[in-house]
Amino acid sequence: MIKYVVAGMMVLGFASFAQANEGGACAKDRETLCAGVEAGGGKIAKCMKENQDKLSSECKAHMEKAKEAMKDMKEACHDDVEKFCGDVKPGKGRIMKCMKEHKEELSAACKEEIASAKEMRKKRK
Repeated sequence: MIKYVVAGMMVLGFASFAQANEGGACAKDRETLCAGVEAGGGKIAKCMKENQDKLSSECKAHMEKAKEAMKDMKEACHDDVEKFCGDVKPGKGRIMKCMKEHKEELSAACKEEIASAKEMRKKRK
């Protein structure tokens, strides 16, 4: 089950870092490569992933940074996911919802990685 959790966290990470905010590292790539893709359900993230060989070097570097951040979060939160959400069926954001419901109970390492990821998202805006 944990592999589904990890995959879900990676998709969420990819999607959040692939968003086209004004001035974002991947904004032009998204506009060019995924212009006709309707937002929602991870469709933009999927489009960006399918076109990763066409991404600009700036976007690729940004995505690599995001991938590392998600890896760190996965490692830091693995035990928390198992402890609090191990019986939650993956999909439709259920595990992320579960983690939010237990945010006060999460380990210090997990909280720190989540805060770090949030800070990284703020910087890209």
